[in-house]
Amino acid sequence: MMQRKQAMALVLAAGYIAAALALKLAEKAGYLPHGAAVRALQALTGVSLAVYANFLPKRIQAIREPMMAMRMQSVLRVSGWAFMLGGLGYAAASLLPFADAIGLAVLSAATAYVLGYTGWAYVECSIARRRAA
Repeated sequence: MMQRKQAMALVLAAGYIAAALALKLAEKAGYLPHGAAVRALQALTGVSLAVYANFLPKRIQAIREPMMAMRMQSVLRVSGWAFMLGGLGYAAASLLPFADAIGLAVLSAATAYVLGYTGWAYVECSIARRRAA
């Protein structure tokens, strides 16, 4: 039996694909120029990332060590905020007449921040474990 989360993920994926196909059909029919269709799909991608990022902090699993659980929750919160802001920045940059590199720079900065924070949290947790042992 399919769970509710899996069904919702499939519905969202089908909606995303349907929106991309609708944009392509509108472009082929002459309702949208190619650049507008591409930018609309980029904006949809950015908003999708922002929506998904809001679910990241809620995905924590049961962890036995309290220190590790706190670090993991912290990493998930920071990741959620960074990717939500990165996704919204990417969507905004896609709608404005900027180069595509600006939107990618926003997402790259968010990813670099999350990787750096995750590395820091891992090192801090390892140090705390050594002190406790």
